[in-house]
Amino acid sequence: MLKVLIIDDDDIVRLVQGKLLQNCKVTKEPIKFKRAFEAVEYLNSASTEHHYLLMLDINMPIMNGWEFLDEIEKMSIKENVYVLMVSSSIDYNDKEKAKKYNKIINFIEKPITAKNCEQLKELPIFKPFFPQPN
Repeated sequence: MLKVLIIDDDDIVRLVQGKLLQNCKVTKEPIKFKRAFEAVEYLNSASTEHHYLLMLDINMPIMNGWEFLDEIEKMSIKENVYVLMVSSSIDYNDKEKAKKYNKIINFIEKPITAKNCEQLKELPIFKPFFPQPN
């Protein structure tokens, strides 16, 4: 089972991303976190039987996206975690830094689109979670 987490400090972004992910049938019920450390707590107690797609913002208070990614590396479920960086940052350095994290499958500038969702479902690592209709 694939669980989708939205980690973003912006209430509107969480709402819009959640609706888009539902409408595109990426998930029925995204799990939303306003603070990255809350998502760390959730993942630390998460089941290793599931896979987790994280829609992660970079610039957040208390714990930013980079610090969050460092925490994932310490987790027992790290092999089941895939990260989609979703940021308003257009900084070239952020995109280059993202390439250094093997958990990051893509870097998308906000807002995400239906096309982004469809491309995501076509990635080989996610195909088992989105069977093609006959």
